[in-house]
Amino acid sequence: MKAIVFATASFVLVPWIQGQSTPVPASEAPVELDDFDVVAEKENAFSLPLDSVPSTASRLGLTNRDLPVSVSVVTQEVMQARGFRTAVEAVEGAVGMAGGTQFGSIPGYSTRGFTGNAVTIMRDGIRQNTASQSSRTVDSFNLARVEVLKGPSSLMFGEGAIGGAVNYISKAPDRAWNGESFSSLGAWDNLRVGLGVGGPVVADKLFFRADLSHTERDGYVERNRERYTGFSGALGWIVSPRLELQLFTTWLEDWNESYYGNPVIYDAVDRFNPTTGAFTRLVARAATATDRLVNPRVDRSARRTNYNILDNYARTENSFHRLRAAYRVNDAWEIRNETYAATQLLKWRNLESNIWNPVTQLVDRSSFLHIYRDDLLVGDRIDFSRTGEIFGRRHRLVLGGLVERNDLTRGGTPAGYATTLSSVSLLDPDVGFGPGDSDLFMKTARIDIQTQALYLEDAIDVTDAVKVIFGLRHDWIDIGRETISTPVAAAASFAKDYSPWTGRAGLVWTIRPQVNLYASFSRAAKPVTQLVSLGTAQADFSLQTGRQWEIGAKGTLADGKIDFTVAVFDIEKNDILTSTLDPDTGLRVSQQIGAQVSQGTEIALAWSPDRNWRIEGNAAWNWTAEFEDFNENFGTGVISRTGNTPSNVPEYILSAYVSRAFGEHWHVGAGPRHVAERAASNANLIWADAYTTLEASVRWHSGPWTATLRGRNLLDEEYEEWAGTLSRRLADPRSVEVSVRYRF
Repeated sequence: MKAIVFATASFVLVPWIQGQSTPVPASEAPVELDDFDVVAEKENAFSLPLDSVPSTASRLGLTNRDLPVSVSVVTQEVMQARGFRTAVEAVEGAVGMAGGTQFGSIPGYSTRGFTGNAVTIMRDGIRQNTASQSSRTVDSFNLARVEVLKGPSSLMFGEGAIGGAVNYISKAPDRAWNGESFSSLGAWDNLRVGLGVGGPVVADKLFFRADLSHTERDGYVERNRERYTGFSGALGWIVSPRLELQLFTTWLEDWNESYYGNPVIYDAVDRFNPTTGAFTRLVARAATATDRLVNPRVDRSARRTNYNILDNYARTENSFHRLRAAYRVNDAWEIRNETYAATQLLKWRNLESNIWNPVTQLVDRSSFLHIYRDDLLVGDRIDFSRTGEIFGRRHRLVLGGLVERNDLTRGGTPAGYATTLSSVSLLDPDVGFGPGDSDLFMKTARIDIQTQALYLEDAIDVTDAVKVIFGLRHDWIDIGRETISTPVAAAASFAKDYSPWTGRAGLVWTIRPQVNLYASFSRAAKPVTQLVSLGTAQADFSLQTGRQWEIGAKGTLADGKIDFTVAVFDIEKNDILTSTLDPDTGLRVSQQIGAQVSQGTEIALAWSPDRNWRIEGNAAWNWTAEFEDFNENFGTGVISRTGNTPSNVPEYILSAYVSRAFGEHWHVGAGPRHVAERAASNANLIWADAYTTLEASVRWHSGPWTATLRGRNLLDEEYEEWAGTLSRRLADPRSVEVSVRYRF
């Protein structure tokens, strides 16, 4: 089967690489050859590889262009060419994606009007937990590619993922010997190094891949040091012509000192009265639910100041392990099984709030937290896959199921520790140390989440030009929570179960060779809060539901020189938990009557006029992203957010990148990126400004050596990637770095 895929890819791509225009007749059957690897220059070099097979979007083995959904693939070659240092930077290279590494080294993403835990983050298809609970910084050197599936993706990954899914994919075992080393030096003592090697252990039988990376930096802001190390390994064994085994393992460690942003200075607030609908100006500390800031700004004299305690830290150890087996029963049927495990150990000590007080002219500090997480996820997934014909038409089918268990231990701040510390001056703060023992954590809860699921995917060529693709999934989710008042004594228990149906259906119409139109409908389900945080307060609430309609086009034009995608989407999330007033008692009550809607379009283009030029661009426009029938309860009353934009949702994101080769040795590239303004909260009273960044590079290549000089944020834009309400975590200013790569 691999030989067929490789042969087909070579027949399609060789004419493009050679600049020929002879099409490949659709009626020609692929020629089956012995297994061999084809390095597809076009697929590796562009961030729009339509002939790749993204595992994040389907288990049917369909190419990107044949899928009725939007999926972006950012390859390792693109990461190197564009200078994407982390998985977050790679994801931002995809159309319509905004992201950032926040305090404590937690990545976060926004797409199609949804943010936070509505965007699932996975490692090789494994999700330890929600993004805010388990995702960490990952160096791009250890990845083969990053795939981004847009819109509801519960069919593939279960509950959650109404906005989309991000999948970090590891490098596979190599069948030919190869290796590379990498080193980079940048501003603020930024050091990155990497070493990778792979090849056959036993010819035609046993193959391996191993990659090690390490990054450390002091950070532009004082006391904002970071260190993270990653190791990934893979082993492949061809047991027989019918059976192949693959073992993958990944170990990640990180440690950092957190910077929670610069306080936003303001002279006064305009406070909204929900009863009268009017604003009143007063000098007071801001309440983000009701206040607009008067003359908000960041004092440039405090740009590098960190208000966190001296003994703050966040450190984690994560691991991911998979054993995959693929058995070819006959020409039609294949059985695939994957046994997996993931672990996380996190310890966190931070003072997380530093807010300007215009009355005292000091910075008020609060939200001192100890956080402890110890997680173990184990599971098994099995697929039965059939490729053949039905009623004389080509047919692909996957039937599968999974069983997994997630055991999680949570801990917090020990009893008696103060959560509010002394206020400090803006320009010369005496931040001091946090209270108590920095390594003492009180375990507060044990959570057990058990999931079973059955699913199917099916694709049939109704005609030579039309495919129908659909999938259905049913989950059984059981949650048990044991609350602990002391490290040893159980205080309470809680149990909840869900059984959602989710799925996707779509149609793909080939209107001309290599140009497809498509339409699809997707459905997802998501709890009112992340499962690990679910408690008795949410016992009576059902899952939130999300659905998406999408139409679009994917195609290749101009004798293979232009690839493009266009998508128009309409997403609605229902059953959001919202506060209302009981008409009889006047008391505030919670009901699942809220909704969130998002409508927009995404366009991506990759154009190679000749072998020396590469031009790419993408644009995403959310013309509607708002709440419907949604209220928030802040203790002093119920405030309507109907019509407001969810936080951290930009109306549009624009990006372009142009590169040019000069002869055999020199290569230059540059591109801007623009992100529109974003609301800092659902109140829409405080906003983060729009920003534009520009990056450029000059690369010299000779034989196995490549040296690159790269400039980042060349416009020296002062901006925050992720909008904050009363503090701004500003990105780094203009900087330069030098890197060297050696292939062997």
